[in-house]
Amino acid sequence: MIDETHLQRLKLSRLPFGQKVVANLLLGPNFNIPPFTRVVIEGTENLPRDRTVMFAMNHTDRYNYWPFQYGMYRRHLPFSTTWVKGKYYENKALSWFFDQCNNIPLPSRGYLILQDARAVLNAKLDDADYRILRDLVDDKRRQSDITPSTELRRILEEPRRDFKPEQESYADFIHRWNDRLMALVEQRTLEALFKNENNVIVFPQGTRSIRLLPGKPGMAQFALRHRVPIVPVGSMGSEEVYPGANPWAGGGTCRYVIGRPLTMESDFADCQINDPYTPFTREAEKYSACFTRAMERVTNAINDLLEEPYKLADTDDVDETPRAERLI
Repeated sequence: MIDETHLQRLKLSRLPFGQKVVANLLLGPNFNIPPFTRVVIEGTENLPRDRTVMFAMNHTDRYNYWPFQYGMYRRHLPFSTTWVKGKYYENKALSWFFDQCNNIPLPSRGYLILQDARAVLNAKLDDADYRILRDLVDDKRRQSDITPSTELRRILEEPRRDFKPEQESYADFIHRWNDRLMALVEQRTLEALFKNENNVIVFPQGTRSIRLLPGKPGMAQFALRHRVPIVPVGSMGSEEVYPGANPWAGGGTCRYVIGRPLTMESDFADCQINDPYTPFTREAEKYSACFTRAMERVTNAINDLLEEPYKLADTDDVDETPRAERLI
């Protein structure tokens, strides 16, 4: 699982060897033999040449950042680092591969809830119990108001790690754990942007979908705090090149449209927060209105780059129900 040790020992590179290996030994040969794969990138003139940025991209399939990174590499543009969901690091071989390719694992409160429950119960938590625990952590219900099952009682009352149930609530324990990990994510992302001069790829919608979904607040929390421009990228066609879990492209065209940078001075002028805060923490949530406003603009900017059938989904069709399988 993703823990402090993993995030601390992660070796990020200005010129990531793993990405070069994938580009030259996998993607290049794969794309250039029948049934050929074309990578079209439009709008590279929109990229700032004097600073790094965060790319906000829609997430159509498992691999749609690969052709984008390959196309940028072939154009001799800066390398990138990608935020990757923590759940994809459960397989040791895959975890090693992600580390070699300059990715940063992104744990979340939901991920920690499920990992902690599995450690306590030696079994995966079901959706119903997960929703109860998530509601506790999100302050949507009080621990005193629930009648816990045997499994939930163990999770809420059994000491482990640095959790002492007699001294703090379960929600406070999860928040403390999350804050420690996400402080390291913040540090490693700053390292990627400013020390290694890598751009950072983010899928702000948080889950795969052919149609664009509204962006989650994490990207805005980081970008507003550190005044990093957000560059929208519309991705189209990759889901047909990579229709399943197979990383071998099946041929076709992956098209990416890069929009103009969204900056703190103009696009987010009314979203700026003068007080210092720590992104991804409970502390930052008091500014949620600013983050929501910023992410609406990011989502709309991506949407303007997309054609049908990729444009923004009707909110009535978006299922926001927390589910365990989305996180682990």
